[in-house]
Amino acid sequence: MSKFQDMFRALKYRNFRLFFPGLIVSQIGIWVQNVAVNWLVYDITKSPFIMGVVMFFNAVPLFLFTPFAGVLADKFDRRKLLITVQILYAVQAFLMTAVTFLHIINIWNIVLLGMFLNLIAAVDAPLRQSTFVCLVDDKKDLGNAISLNSSCFNVARLVGPAIGGMLIAYAGVGVCFLLNFLCLVPIIILVKMMNIKDVKSEKIKNETIYEGLAEGLRYVFKTPQIFTLLLYLASFCSLIMIYPMLMPIYTAEVLKANADILGFLMGAAGVGALISSLILATKKSTRGIRIIIFLGGTFASLCFILLGFVKIKYLALLLMFGVGLGSTCLFTPENMLLQSLIDDDKRGRVMSLNSLCFLGPTAISSFFAGTVAHFAGISNTLIILGGIMITIGLILSFRLSKLKYE
Repeated sequence: MSKFQDMFRALKYRNFRLFFPGLIVSQIGIWVQNVAVNWLVYDITKSPFIMGVVMFFNAVPLFLFTPFAGVLADKFDRRKLLITVQILYAVQAFLMTAVTFLHIINIWNIVLLGMFLNLIAAVDAPLRQSTFVCLVDDKKDLGNAISLNSSCFNVARLVGPAIGGMLIAYAGVGVCFLLNFLCLVPIIILVKMMNIKDVKSEKIKNETIYEGLAEGLRYVFKTPQIFTLLLYLASFCSLIMIYPMLMPIYTAEVLKANADILGFLMGAAGVGALISSLILATKKSTRGIRIIIFLGGTFASLCFILLGFVKIKYLALLLMFGVGLGSTCLFTPENMLLQSLIDDDKRGRVMSLNSLCFLGPTAISSFFAGTVAHFAGISNTLIILGGIMITIGLILSFRLSKLKYE
């Protein structure tokens, strides 16, 4: 098998072939909307502090509902849940489009619709991550499916922000929300066409939601390999995943540029992330993956620090490429290693905690970063966050090296 065929080997399975293109298109739409929302909030408020407050409230549903979403994924039919989630995404995009074109958009309905979006995302992320094992017939190809899912996300990070930046500059934010709605239609149709064999444990089917959640938490805390990986992910994501909030401020205040440059910066991160996810897709085992996690986190942290000193657009683009490359070399291998350890009947619950670690910490860190940027400036904020990330990476990488994963 050639390297290219090996890179896309999960596509030999019908269910994955159906899911893959729909996922790419829907993620592009979501990233177009994310860029539009971040730019809109900053345009309305001109305040990094208020941006942090808005992101804090938007992320509250992730804290409250993500752990329960994993129980739903383990307990109920995944195909029906996937269809419901995609329809709700489309409803949210339609409402964003409506309030924008009716000229009634303001901070409060941005917050409310953002909370609605993250309520859906709280279910979607662990559901999707735990469904990949049902989309490939051979578990040996699960790591490849996870890497290709990461490539979908990163294609979207490449294409979506660039499209979003151009649309904001030349057509307005309302068109961004409309495009997101249209991008969600294909995945609804494709998921309906899938035939997923989703075998459920009798124990979880008979447990209450709270009993299922308690069992999942006990499993994580009693498995140090899983717990350490989740702690590593949460620590880094709390700092590095807030860059979509920081980049509009950096673009306007440091680079003195407009929304089109913001799109290119976000797109550069997407290019780096896409390259690393496709390279990782060729891996057939988890051997040596902890070294990749450490190097990826360190490289992304250094790029964050250097951004704080850079005022030249081309250098900023190069460093954002590095942020995307390094962060994906941490996030994707962490997911691959984690899923190789999980028992199937607890996969949804563990992946819900993984999603919470990936998305949830940004609620607190966004408020923290917004406050620091307000008082210390955006450049100093990037330097501070990068320094903290390097310190955390050294401590947790030492912990990872002491645990047996293979």
